[in-house]
Amino acid sequence: MLNALTVDVEDYYMTSGLNIAPSEWPRYEDRVAQSTAEVLELFAQYGARGTFFILGCVAQRHPSLVADIARDGHEIGSHGGWHRLVTSQTPSEFRADVRFSKEVLEGITGRKVELYRAPSWSITPERYEALHILAEEGFRVDSSLQPFRTPLSGVAGGPRAPFRPYVNGRLTGLTEFPQSVAEMNGMPLPFSGGFYLRALPYRYVQWALKQVNRSRPGMIYLHPWELDLGQPRLPAPPHIRLVQYYGLAGMRPKLERLLRDFAFAPLGELIRERTYPIRELITAAAGGAT
Repeated sequence: MLNALTVDVEDYYMTSGLNIAPSEWPRYEDRVAQSTAEVLELFAQYGARGTFFILGCVAQRHPSLVADIARDGHEIGSHGGWHRLVTSQTPSEFRADVRFSKEVLEGITGRKVELYRAPSWSITPERYEALHILAEEGFRVDSSLQPFRTPLSGVAGGPRAPFRPYVNGRLTGLTEFPQSVAEMNGMPLPFSGGFYLRALPYRYVQWALKQVNRSRPGMIYLHPWELDLGQPRLPAPPHIRLVQYYGLAGMRPKLERLLRDFAFAPLGELIRERTYPIRELITAAAGGAT
């Protein structure tokens, strides 16, 4: 079964955990072009194509990087403008943020950008209306729901399989592809990217993706800075440093094994292969997700 291969293109100092304001970003070494080039080299080595969700501010600073990604046959999606959590924005701010990123990316590639992923999976029941905004702005696929709750984001009891969201009495016009999780006794078991992919043994990741593939396509996600062993280690509380830096050295070998053991494709191509069921999402004011 084909699985989706996705990359969230941001630099090491832009992560939500470190919580560094964009006004401070110019103080830090810019490494996103070289770390993304390493991802491109790795994918080319294994003949893999994926979807690159790119921040608008990164695209604006590195238009040639976006062009390289597209030229290598990968799909371009939006990761928003400035890596702001959706939960931290008003609806009008969110609309302006995604519109900025979409316009920058389309201006570079000359192609429509129709896929979106929120920073840190931050479309939650309080912000389900954002799905309608995405559709109104020309997006057709979203991958922003995390089907478990963390201190930062996520949806407790959220949908685990791809679906078409019905929100506040209307179909959104989107197909939603949530973060992939395995299950044990009904409990979601994260594994498919970020800290979880870095921290967990490969045998567990392999088992988990195979379990998902019994019923549906899965999805792997990563960030270019997770392959960048030379990145500066920034001061942060111990739990943030753990999430940010643990397992970096093993990330590339683990990805290589995944690329050998499973078949991958860009998310948009995967979505087009199937028709997904409608599922209603209930906003927080009415009690959460169904």
